[in-house]
Amino acid sequence: MDYFLKENKKFLIAVGAGLLVAFLYNAFILKPLSKSADRAKAVLQREKEDLKRSMENGVPSEDSLVAARAARDGSKRTLRDLVRDVEFKVPDRFKKPERESAKSYFENQIIDLHKELHRDAVKAQINFPATPAGLGFGDQVSDEVAPEYLQRLAVVSRVVQVAIEAGVDKIEVIDGLAGTGSRDEAPARKSSFLGKHNVFMKFSGKAESVFKVLHGVQRKGQYLAVTSFEALRDDATKDLFAATISVAMLKVDEKAGLEAR
Repeated sequence: MDYFLKENKKFLIAVGAGLLVAFLYNAFILKPLSKSADRAKAVLQREKEDLKRSMENGVPSEDSLVAARAARDGSKRTLRDLVRDVEFKVPDRFKKPERESAKSYFENQIIDLHKELHRDAVKAQINFPATPAGLGFGDQVSDEVAPEYLQRLAVVSRVVQVAIEAGVDKIEVIDGLAGTGSRDEAPARKSSFLGKHNVFMKFSGKAESVFKVLHGVQRKGQYLAVTSFEALRDDATKDLFAATISVAMLKVDEKAGLEAR
C-alpha cells in the first residue's frame, strides 16, 4: 500500500482535487441553481393556476386587455368617421341667439323661410303650400321645444330646396314634426346614443326629378338619412310619379349609452 501511494501520489492528488472541485461545484453552484429553478418553476405554476382561476371567474388576462383596448380604439376611430359621414350641419340661422326667446325666434324663422321657399318654388313653377302652416309645425310652440323645432326647420329647408333644385312638379305635403306623435310637443331624447329628427314630404314629378330628390338629400356634409321612400305611377303612359319620402337628421351622442331594443 505504501508503495502504491508513493507511486501514484500525484495521480491521487489530482483525482482528489478533481473530486473536491466537483463537490464544491455541486454544493455551491448546482444545488443553489437547482433550488432557484425549482422555486421559479413553482412560482410559474402558481401564476398559471392563478391566471386560470381568474379567467374562469371572468377576470381578463393582460393579453386580452391589450386586444380589447386595441378594439376599443379602433371602434372610436370608426365612430368618428361615421359621425362625419352622417353629419348634418345646421346653418347658423337655425340656432337660437342667446339673448332672444327661442319661441319668438322660431316663429320669425318659419315665416321668413316659408317666404323664401315659396318664392323659389313659384319661380320654378312648382306648386307649394301657400302659408307657413303648410310646413307642418302647427300653431303651438314653447321655449322648451323651440330649439328642436329650429333644427327640424333646417331639415325642412334642406329637403324642400333639394326638391326645388330637382325640378319636381308639386310639393303637396310637408310635416316638420313627423315621428313625434304630437304637433304640440316633441319628445326629449337626451339619453339616446342616436337621436333623429324626422321630416316627411309628399311630392310629385318626373322619374328623373323624383330620384334626384332621393339622392340629393343624402349628400355628404348635409346628409339626411332616408327612413322611407315610395314612388308610384298612376298612368303607365305618363312620366309622372307620386312620391313620399321621410328623412332624418341624425344626432350621435358619443357619451350616451346604447339602449337595448
